[in-house]
Amino acid sequence: METRAREGNAEVDASEGSRASSAAARALRPSFLAARRGSRFAHQEFVRLCADAARRGTLTVGDARVEAALMGLSAEARMGQSEQDAFASAVAMVILTLRRFDDAFDASAEIDPEARGMLKYIEMTNKNADEGHTLRRMELERRFLNPESARRAPAPHETIMRMNCKLTLLTREMIEHERGITSARRELEALSASVSTERTEVIEIETKQQLALGWCTRERTPARALASDMLVAFFSVLTGHPVGYRAFVRAARTAYESGISADEITAALDGAELDVEGTRRGMFGRASDAPKLFAGFVSTAYVAFEAQGLPLPPAANGDEDLYAYANYPRAIDETGVEREEESDDKKRAFSRGLRQAVELWLTMDREELANQVQASLSMDEGDDDVAKQPFETGTPPPPGDDESFGVVRDDSLSRSSITIETLRNQKNIVSFVRDELARDAR
Repeated sequence: METRAREGNAEVDASEGSRASSAAARALRPSFLAARRGSRFAHQEFVRLCADAARRGTLTVGDARVEAALMGLSAEARMGQSEQDAFASAVAMVILTLRRFDDAFDASAEIDPEARGMLKYIEMTNKNADEGHTLRRMELERRFLNPESARRAPAPHETIMRMNCKLTLLTREMIEHERGITSARRELEALSASVSTERTEVIEIETKQQLALGWCTRERTPARALASDMLVAFFSVLTGHPVGYRAFVRAARTAYESGISADEITAALDGAELDVEGTRRGMFGRASDAPKLFAGFVSTAYVAFEAQGLPLPPAANGDEDLYAYANYPRAIDETGVEREEESDDKKRAFSRGLRQAVELWLTMDREELANQVQASLSMDEGDDDVAKQPFETGTPPPPGDDESFGVVRDDSLSRSSITIETLRNQKNIVSFVRDELARDAR
């Protein structure tokens, strides 16, 4: 009897552990996809979330391999083969770096030969970083010493290697930041400089001490935490990935119901945190457009929630238009001049104009809207033949016999026009808002 009870308890524990591992792995998916798209901020978020799960014991290297394979079979969140490999490798890189450099981390578990090989890579990468081969230097060398390499799309193995390099250096930087080692190193470097050293030179010395991309040290307020979730999801929204839309909308709903205005969400971010590096495959627009697009998508979600009847929180003071307005996250504009603040009347006018478009999409037949959205999604970002491309170019048509212009249908216009693509993404957000609220009625 006792034996059966123990076996039953063991099965329950195993089942709960499996669910916890699955939840931890899925929570990493948005930041993983954004990191694959070149988001520097997403690399930091991935490290933070992965390290937290590993320290709680809810995610191991083995769990990551299993969960990646399971996500490859999932109809809702399908993961391509190259993505499965990259995901398992990325999780292993963070956990094994913790094992190597964090004395407080439980390193009692056995590791397989593949993991031992990765540990050697971690040792080599961090040793090179200590000798000056930081991520910043490697990126500059790639860009200036080999410009052809910087322009072409990297091969899959190159993408994984670059991502792994960033992740191990960021993980070590996180550990050192927690212990105050990074700050102490910078202080020692500054003190070792000659007394005659100019302050600007000291600042340069301090900047060079960053092992990787500059750790995110801002306080994680509720607005900051939700803005971070929405930002990493935003990069997958740009590539039409359903995981990005779901994560973006769910974080937006939490913020909306928590009394955090759309403007507070965007104000919690710096414009530089929307930067991407390398090849932005599947993304549209210029990098400088990203802050404005992000603000527009946040406002779209807020307007859609209000239009769908989600109660306005007390913090909105009954002003749904002002509550939904979001300025783009950049303290100063591109000229270096402080941006002129819009009047409340202009902000309300913007939200009212956006509401007209949102309500038009909401009047569409639910099935028709869902079909249009489904046709625009890109599920497998690891497959170049399947992943959504920004645009294509072809041979121009020959002129007519009467010397008139040749006219042909441009099927790539919807992918090359930032206006059309932005409207499509906003329409998709509205559809996912509707789906999110429909879950409550089930």
